[in-house]
Amino acid sequence: MIAEIIAVGSEMLTPHRQDTNSLYLTDGLNDLGVQVAFKTIVGDNLSHLTSAASIAIARADIVLFSGGLGPTEDDLTREAAAAALNIELHSNPAILTQLYKRFAARQMVMPPNNAKQADVLDGAILLENSNGSAPASSSTPLSSTPLASPSARSSSSSPAHPKS
Repeated sequence: MIAEIIAVGSEMLTPHRQDTNSLYLTDGLNDLGVQVAFKTIVGDNLSHLTSAASIAIARADIVLFSGGLGPTEDDLTREAAAAALNIELHSNPAILTQLYKRFAARQMVMPPNNAKQADVLDGAILLENSNGSAPASSSTPLSSTPLASPSARSSSSSPAHPKS
């Protein structure tokens, strides 16, 4: 079984950030006996990300996206994965409720753009994220298993706790 990791974010293409998430994920996948055959870094561009996702789905058994699940306009992992898989996104009411509760617990009003984090791939299995607000998800088409996750850990070169 082979895997591909797609690290998402234009900041990852600058000299100011290192992609330590892929190293962390590779270590975990290798511990499970999964060989990481490809690593790709893609900026915040829907067309480029969709293309990278389509290529990865065609050549790897497991595709793991890291990043791009946040609430901002340039967080496009969900949209690209849906386009590459030719499936729709839908808003998950339970996740949306959790988001509102998360903000309320901090005595904050949730900005409207955070509702985007409740959008999930049709038929996806949701994976809880206890370290942030964006849930991970798994979708299993015939040829590959794409997984979209928030950043696995900090983008700095020093060890850090997982973040969204």
